[in-house]
Amino acid sequence: MTNLLLCLLSLAGFLPQTAPSPLYEQTYAVFTRGMPAGTETVSESTDKDGNRVVSSHHELLVNEGSETKRLAFETTEVLAKDTVVPMSYSYKYLSGNTKDYYDVTIKGGKISRVLSRGGNISEATAVMQPGMVILDFNVYHQYDMLSRLYDFKKGGRQTFNDFIPVIGTFIPLAVTWIEDSTLQFGKGSIGVRNFKVEFVGVRAGNFSTDMKGRLVRLIMRDQDLEVVRKDLVPDKNPDKFGHE
Repeated sequence: MTNLLLCLLSLAGFLPQTAPSPLYEQTYAVFTRGMPAGTETVSESTDKDGNRVVSSHHELLVNEGSETKRLAFETTEVLAKDTVVPMSYSYKYLSGNTKDYYDVTIKGGKISRVLSRGGNISEATAVMQPGMVILDFNVYHQYDMLSRLYDFKKGGRQTFNDFIPVIGTFIPLAVTWIEDSTLQFGKGSIGVRNFKVEFVGVRAGNFSTDMKGRLVRLIMRDQDLEVVRKDLVPDKNPDKFGHE
């Protein structure tokens, strides 16, 4: 009788519903100049239509001259069912002016971006480009998408169109698969695929994914930046991981 009552209450909405478990979760450690500078946590789930919902939370320390400031924000991206085609993207600041945000929606081959900064709102529109990806500043899990877009049968240097929401336009982004190798770390080793990435005319770096296309490590030497999957960082000397 008790079990039946609980079941009826649950169906009627009187009891809290358990949220579905994420399909994927990961945390990354962020280093600048070889020192810990924050974390990025990402999780994925599906909505009622089967689209992939990718959510992330970021806590970073950013140097501005002689001052170090906390940068906290969250992002949500929706990818069309069984694809890596973006449908929407949002970025919301959790530090500083917490009313600042930007939203991107993609519909009918048109991209619309609304940016709110310091109470001022601006809008931008663009036409969706082939091989489009959203790889945003200070958001690192999105490198997953590059490995999924890359055609390994074709190989070589492949160019995609990266929509940068904060500026509301595209820049060319090139990816080259270098080799597959084994990455050694304090607790063992992991098979990885290594790539060179170029924000053409802006900056270049290298990143590695596991064999499922998930980001393992990112190095942007001109920024003194390294991002590493947190479970691979040595416990005692996290600043020494991967640094020659």
